Amino acid sequence: MLDGDDEREVLWGAMAAIAAVGPFTAEAAYAVHHGLARRCPPRPATASTVARAGSAAAREPAVDPDGKAPAEAVAEAVDAERLDRRIGALDGRSQNLHEPGGPWARAIALRYREICLGYLVVRSLTTPSAEETALTDLLAQQTGMVLARLTGRRGPPAGGSQDVPGTGDLSGTGNLPEPEDGSPTAGLGDRTAAALASRLATHEALSRAGVSGRGEAGILQTLHEHTGFAALTEDRFGNPRAWAGPRGGDPRSGTGSGMRPEPENRRRDALMHRARRRPGAVQDRDRLVMPVAMAGDLLGVVALVDPDQRAAEADTSALEQAALVLAPLLSHERRLAELEPRLRRDLVDRLVSGEWTEDAFTQAAALGHDLHRQHRVAVLEWLGAAEGAALGDAVARAAERLRRDVLVGSRGASTVVLVAGEDRRDPGDELYRAVSDELGTGAGAIGVGGQCDVLADLPHSYGEAVRALAVRRRSQDPYGSTGFDELGLCRMIGTGEGEREADRFVRVWLGRLLDYDAHHHTELVMTLSRYLESGCSYDATSEMLLIHRSTVRYRLQRIGEITGHDLGVAETRLNLHIATHIRNVLDPPR
Repeated sequence: MLDGDDEREVLWGAMAAIAAVGPFTAEAAYAVHHGLARRCPPRPATASTVARAGSAAAREPAVDPDGKAPAEAVAEAVDAERLDRRIGALDGRSQNLHEPGGPWARAIALRYREICLGYLVVRSLTTPSAEETALTDLLAQQTGMVLARLTGRRGPPAGGSQDVPGTGDLSGTGNLPEPEDGSPTAGLGDRTAAALASRLATHEALSRAGVSGRGEAGILQTLHEHTGFAALTEDRFGNPRAWAGPRGGDPRSGTGSGMRPEPENRRRDALMHRARRRPGAVQDRDRLVMPVAMAGDLLGVVALVDPDQRAAEADTSALEQAALVLAPLLSHERRLAELEPRLRRDLVDRLVSGEWTEDAFTQAAALGHDLHRQHRVAVLEWLGAAEGAALGDAVARAAERLRRDVLVGSRGASTVVLVAGEDRRDPGDELYRAVSDELGTGAGAIGVGGQCDVLADLPHSYGEAVRALAVRRRSQDPYGSTGFDELGLCRMIGTGEGEREADRFVRVWLGRLLDYDAHHHTELVMTLSRYLESGCSYDATSEMLLIHRSTVRYRLQRIGEITGHDLGVAETRLNLHIATHIRNVLDPPR
């Protein structure tokens, strides 16, 4: 290395020598000028085949004289650019680059008198011993001394670029120039420049990640790459959102559904209060935490897992910049979460009320639903879901599990669902079971309207669903699903006027008998209902009621006397049968 004419030859020599001191392979070398790390090109024999990361050649996968496939060339260029970013974010110190469980890798700083002049990136399939690591440190010291002698000569920097000047002339002793006043601040300007360059590189990378379209995960991955710490985000309540880096360092990295104890909640609330009162990140046990806020509204936190509290000022700065980049992203996500249910509700309301226009197809497509299909309308009410939003979310999750395409909205206290797809069967039963599983209670009812071939029929299907729901709610079993096609004669029920007419019909034909049963605690209405349902069979009625045949005959005689109706007339039996059926639906016996 002492015989080298420029920095590149020195770094080439160091890369060749690294293999002699242990099980190492040199991957790359960098020279530092004014705080900027530039990759050293390979030896001239292969210089034409390797492009500097970020250059146009590195982005052209079609030309590769080494015969590598285009995909391999692109992958190598991406890996090289990622390594360049990580090296550019270092603060002039050596740092491990490997992930837990992966091959050993380290960036070794080439330093002289507290000034970093370059880096060697070395890898090893096995973890080196302490002696082998000490030899690499000795080689780095020697390389740093040689670089210090050469950096004063003007010439092209290690990256091959002509726009970065040398660091000034060296004295005859080969040492870096001292300040004219002899103060001990030699190299302070270079160190400051290096720190600023590292910080700017990190901020630029986080800003690029924020607009790259990779979202929260991309920002966290960039933060992890530039700090070396695992990075994570949590919502404002402390629930995990995203993670980047090794997961072994934080026992809270899982997304378990267990409830946090109240003392932990109070401790977290105190931490958030303290973090928002003072600027910058705060240390919370094994993590460095930074709130993510927009216009005073706390959106969540971003944190670095730092159990040994090794985070430097550059890491804290990167964490704070990540919080600034995440704030508009999380704020936009919250606004979408608040806006989308309202858009769905408004669209469903217009569709079932018949006030829709042609732009409804476009709006539905933007919400991920295709209106150019057959639909049924389902109306749901649940006692266990105090808020309509909770029931709507449960319906959406249940429909996704059932692989049904639905559009969920609401009208008043009811949740309204447009169920897409041609299905001659009633889809309410499986939807009822799935929603019950989501909410943890079956105390709900679903009414399902008829199938619609065109959107103009949706209001009619909605009216049918409302009537089916009303019948189910007044039936002997108020919990479950009822389709309008199942109602039969009870289709007249479900609207205010229809129910009033049905009640009057029941009173005309059964009023006296109902009053007699209530006053004498008898079961004559039940006996009449079972007798008519059995086709007027004494034997079948006695078996259903578990009474003697003569008792059935006596009760029917008393029914005729009380009501004044002749059970031998077919039309009378028909009206009584209808009345008992409606009564069983609207006012079931206890």
